[in-house]
Amino acid sequence: MTTLLFILIALLGLLIGILSGIFGIGGGIMIIPALNLVFNLSPLTSAATSLFVVAPTAISGTYRHLRQGKIDVRAALFIGLSGACASTVSSFFSGQIPGIIIIVIAACLIIYCAGTIIHNALRPGGDEDGDPKRSRFKSKPGLAVARIALGLFAGAMSGIVGLGGGFIIIPIAVSLLGYTFKQATAVSLFSVGIIALPGIIMHALLGHVAYLYGLALMLGTIPGANIGVRMAAKIPEKPLGLAFSALLIISGVMLVINQVLLDI
Repeated sequence: MTTLLFILIALLGLLIGILSGIFGIGGGIMIIPALNLVFNLSPLTSAATSLFVVAPTAISGTYRHLRQGKIDVRAALFIGLSGACASTVSSFFSGQIPGIIIIVIAACLIIYCAGTIIHNALRPGGDEDGDPKRSRFKSKPGLAVARIALGLFAGAMSGIVGLGGGFIIIPIAVSLLGYTFKQATAVSLFSVGIIALPGIIMHALLGHVAYLYGLALMLGTIPGANIGVRMAAKIPEKPLGLAFSALLIISGVMLVINQVLLDI
């Protein structure tokens, strides 16, 4: 890798980090298409390298949210720790799954979750004041089980697809757990930072990570996530949700187009 290419990747990482901080995701939905489509890394290597970048990026954004006092820490721990367990197991099996299957799973989940966020943003009577007490799970045990189930699902997809899981956590936290989009993004970033860690270790042990690409991206994503969290505080709730959905759809389409081109 040339010095110029390294710098360009770091600048791309800065943009991804800013968007990650704004939307409460680790950045995998942007990193995977970039590595796969632009730099021609394999789907598995792109997914593994994405996770390698996602954890420090999410931790950087989480630190800013913690300073602002915006995170439901208990919910994030429930989701993150259960997701970390699932991510460990699914990362081990990711190498057994054909690249096309990984890409199709990622694209379908991304587009579905985008539709969920759009529905929430446009529904009549949508408000800016979320409250976890208004979730569909009224009892404390029910709410705890829902958070654990969400973490297990997000973690399983994280290990297989290489995404941090924020694109799953956010729409479900909004639609089922009673959070506003901004509250969900804060919980998501914290959870994603936890979920990604065991997946990184597993992929590293299996030799799936392209470290030089990952390090170049991290030079940009880590400071970028802090910038993005500060920017998100100034953006109204509904436009933020709709912009997030547009980002998800674009990323999902890019994943599919790239895989089709590779197969031609």
